[in-house]
Amino acid sequence: MSSPEEDVLAAVRARDFRRTTFSQRQLPALRAIAEALVTADVAIPEARMAAFVADFDDYVSRSSKTLRFGFVMLLEVVRFLPLLLIGRLAVFEDLSPTDRDRMLEKMESHRVTLLALIFVAFKTPMMIVWFEDPALLLEVGYPGEARSRYKRLLPISKEAA
Repeated sequence: MSSPEEDVLAAVRARDFRRTTFSQRQLPALRAIAEALVTADVAIPEARMAAFVADFDDYVSRSSKTLRFGFVMLLEVVRFLPLLLIGRLAVFEDLSPTDRDRMLEKMESHRVTLLALIFVAFKTPMMIVWFEDPALLLEVGYPGEARSRYKRLLPISKEAA
């Protein structure tokens, strides 16, 4: 039987690992950004996309409070930008896939640097999380563990031996 102190510590540890950054209201927007970034001609299975969004939320949730707050605010900005960038009176997640792509392309190349930085702020960590999957790395040509070409050792000098 465990002591009361151990029970409290176990509860604190368990609560820490269940932290999430994005609310249920924001997850559809996050998913829409993810779909626009990672789907091209091939449809991604529903389970894979849901797992990716959960992994990204977990990735961001392990960062500082300031960074988490920043991501939440940036996501809110992205949600309401369609009105300004493409003239649609809709939130980002309600746009068609074509309009989502068009909006992200406008953000990426916009003359206002802040809009391009918001795009990069989501794209970079999302791609880090996306390509953590070894199967995806193999698809893009990364050899994985068989990367003998990349494992060249530095020569050991005779003086060091």
